[in-house]
Amino acid sequence: MNNRKFKTDKSTLIQEGKQIVNTTEDGKYIRKVTLVNLMLQGVSASQIGDAAGETTRTLTMWMKSVDEHGFESLRPKKQPGRPSRLSKEQKENIKDDIAKEPSVFGYNVWDGNTLSDHIGKSYGVTLKTRQCERLFHELGFSLIRPQTFPAKGEQDSEAREAFKKKALFA
Repeated sequence: MNNRKFKTDKSTLIQEGKQIVNTTEDGKYIRKVTLVNLMLQGVSASQIGDAAGETTRTLTMWMKSVDEHGFESLRPKKQPGRPSRLSKEQKENIKDDIAKEPSVFGYNVWDGNTLSDHIGKSYGVTLKTRQCERLFHELGFSLIRPQTFPAKGEQDSEAREAFKKKALFA
């Protein structure tokens, strides 16, 4: 039996929960709201927990949270992750740098290694190669490698072999 003393009117919470279930698309949020609504209507947390696969403790914490802060407290919080070492302004400057020829900065091509070196020298921030490759994609660039030999559909196989020998021994 639910012996909780509510700060908010139970019938108001039940109506709000029903409205959320009918208007929201987020499945996890709807599930939590539905389970709390069942508890508000008198079903015990242990019965709901057995049927829904949640612990009694979790359900009672959801109930407490809804009573004190409303149903919005059941929404999942966005986990921000580790903050970027580069500011937005620095990223914009890097994007402008990448748009220029790499020879302006003393490089042959833009790749993860050269971008890592450039960021270290220009901005004093150390990023590893893989982080720089992700940064390329974040800034809207994609990796395009030069073709080392003519396509296999090439008709002149002698020219293809000559190109391969020249490329391998150059």
